[in-house]
Amino acid sequence: MQPDLFSSTLTVSQLTFRIRKLLEESPELRDVWVSGEVSNLSRPASGHIYFTLKDKNASLKCVMWKTDAQRTRPNIQEGAAVEVHGKIAVYEPQGKYQLITNLIQAK
Repeated sequence: MQPDLFSSTLTVSQLTFRIRKLLEESPELRDVWVSGEVSNLSRPASGHIYFTLKDKNASLKCVMWKTDAQRTRPNIQEGAAVEVHGKIAVYEPQGKYQLITNLIQAK
């Protein structure tokens, strides 16, 4: 017996909201260290730092908000091997996840 499609079908917004809640409320993903190589480093006038952390098999979008960047003054460069600390967040309008970093250190 097939389920009623209309009663079990989620909208894209509803599904993305559920995914965001699962990821952002997971204790393992709220306090995580990740190592990799910095690429696509951007320091716009806003004061935020945007970059991609990558290894040979995957990549992860990262952001450090202005307040954390001012507090920690990270000295990172394109291609640098680093360890970053932060938490996973989901940007619902685009259905993308990223690491919100609050500490970046050379590896």
